[in-house]
Amino acid sequence: MLKQQYLREEQPSTERFYRMSDLANIPERPARIHQYKSGINKGKTRVIGERQASKGLIGVSEKTLWEWVRKGEFPQPIKLSPTITVWRATDIAEWMKSKEMECSK
Repeated sequence: MLKQQYLREEQPSTERFYRMSDLANIPERPARIHQYKSGINKGKTRVIGERQASKGLIGVSEKTLWEWVRKGEFPQPIKLSPTITVWRATDIAEWMKSKEMECSK
């Protein structure tokens, strides 16, 4: 029993992260056809699929969240790569608690 308890303490806890798509509202985008105007694919067309609207955890736009980050009113993100930015779930929960918001995710 003591050994099992010791092993449980040694295991690292799994930290959760949120991406911008989890936090911000994403507007609906209808499907459309794109026609290449230059380059190797000139004249070819491509269908860009539609995107359903979704409500984020915070309930504001991506632009607003980035503005809050810039002003220091929202937790700083963690840059995992040039295209992947995340926030710690604990930082978001603390921020929401300070703003008296309910955490629904």
